[in-house]
Amino acid sequence: MKKFRYILASALVGFAFTACEDDHEPDWNEPSPFDVTVSSVSIEDGATVGLDVNSIEVVYSNEISLNSLVEVTLTDTKLDSLLIKDGNRLVAYFQLKKGKNYTFNIPGRAVAGVGSMTFAPEVTVNFATERSHLINPSLVSRSLTNANATAEAKAVYNMLLNNYGEKQLSGAMGEVAWGTAFCDLVKQESGKFPAIVGFDYIHLASSPSNWIDYGDITPVKKIWDAGSIPAMTWHWNVPTAKPGSETLWTGEQVMPADWSGSIQLNDDAAKAKLANVVEGSVITVKTKDVAAGAQGSVKNGETWSGLTSALEYFDITGDYTVTVTSDMISTIKEKGIIISGHDYTATEVTVTNPAGGNLSFDASSNVFVASNVLIEGTWENQVANADVAKLAGYLKLLQDAGIPVLWRPFHEAAGDYTWGAWFWWGNSGVDTTKQLWGWLRDKLTNEYGLNNLIWVWTVQTSDEGKLADMSKIRAAYPGDDLVDIVGADLYVDPMTNQTEQFETIHNLVGGKKIVALTECGNLLDPEAAYIDGALWSFFMGWYEQEGDTPSFIQWNKSNEWSTVLNNPLVLNQGDLNL
Repeated sequence: MKKFRYILASALVGFAFTACEDDHEPDWNEPSPFDVTVSSVSIEDGATVGLDVNSIEVVYSNEISLNSLVEVTLTDTKLDSLLIKDGNRLVAYFQLKKGKNYTFNIPGRAVAGVGSMTFAPEVTVNFATERSHLINPSLVSRSLTNANATAEAKAVYNMLLNNYGEKQLSGAMGEVAWGTAFCDLVKQESGKFPAIVGFDYIHLASSPSNWIDYGDITPVKKIWDAGSIPAMTWHWNVPTAKPGSETLWTGEQVMPADWSGSIQLNDDAAKAKLANVVEGSVITVKTKDVAAGAQGSVKNGETWSGLTSALEYFDITGDYTVTVTSDMISTIKEKGIIISGHDYTATEVTVTNPAGGNLSFDASSNVFVASNVLIEGTWENQVANADVAKLAGYLKLLQDAGIPVLWRPFHEAAGDYTWGAWFWWGNSGVDTTKQLWGWLRDKLTNEYGLNNLIWVWTVQTSDEGKLADMSKIRAAYPGDDLVDIVGADLYVDPMTNQTEQFETIHNLVGGKKIVALTECGNLLDPEAAYIDGALWSFFMGWYEQEGDTPSFIQWNKSNEWSTVLNNPLVLNQGDLNL
């Protein structure tokens, strides 16, 4: 009959345990009739097991007894559920977790042979549990979509490819003023400098100047030479008003001496034209038959009071102008204007917006129509061509210096599907944004010969920071032949695991593209992502600052930067093999 005994506390039969550190021989003089040996172990050292495994069995050569004073452990945790079967089989029970490494240990004085006067040898088994394998490396594109990519760009991509699913690159925005101040703060916090440093061509219109000069590539070269990779975003600012003049009214309107004449530019058609005014726009009233003592007047289109006190009435000798100030803009756009005065005849009213004028990347400044960029000869096309030419010159400096770029234009193209586009490149719909992506890629690659760019597309979100549904992000995707890496911008709770979001993007591209966290506020948990087989290739923590000082204000306020950058799954500056 089989013997089954649960061991809570037991003593060896026929002798007492004594301390011995050197071997498994008890401290006595009598010869041992036999030595107890290990016949087999149910889990091999170095094995990977499934979560259905809930025990390990060690079979000994002879009947055994367990010393309750010595702990049997699983990764330094005492195992209490131990069972001896058939006299010589020790079974230890436990519950495993997915994607973990374990060490099972029976110390040398824990087990002795009944009647043998010897201890059994120590048993140590290292094993791991299976983790999810969402990523299939054999499916991921083995090369960049640009067949003429530079050697440096290929090296970066191959490094990302070789680490995909196993290691994650850290990343942080330097700042948007062509520096690395926020990354320096991260280094101070964690002791590690990010593997990827984010830069932004947001101030393209102002460069070169005494405060921003993208022609000075020193900040980028410095981090590249130190072992980090530059990632470039372009918050592309465009004019918020159509440059040049637009006629608001033309004809002949007599302004009699009794002030009874007026031109009322306060209907919907006039307001639509005045909606384009910016600070610095000039309203011009052309005149004839101006009598001595004539006066002009520019009024609020609703109240008939002067647009400002100085514009209530003023002396004129001919044509006159009004330069729009920031205080006037909302009144002009919402109320319209009325042109009045006495002792002259008005013949035309125009508004002239300054060349360039105010700039914005905001979709609400919808004067700059995204779809018109693709139409040769439109003012939007002319502005865009000039900007791209200027940008290409700066990117060429990096290429000439042997520096590759993770290049992410037109990011978050559709904005938030719940509330609408955030940026002007989404204000004509996702089909236009896809065409803009192809247009820009063709210009930078084929017209300007830029082959140092790794093209990174960012999918769109819905409300609450979640990705939009598959039909929407698929409709917006430019295509596998035009994209090297696909990412998401997620601002969620700290140290969470966004496996579901990762899987959505992974499924979008059928597992054929590297998936990255192209922007984040709070950092995510790399350990949990790794276990789920959903480890983002890299992450880009967005910067924060208080005034001009980099700070942790809203995100990662509990030492998360140190926790993540010191995780063995995460690669930092100096860890990359390029």
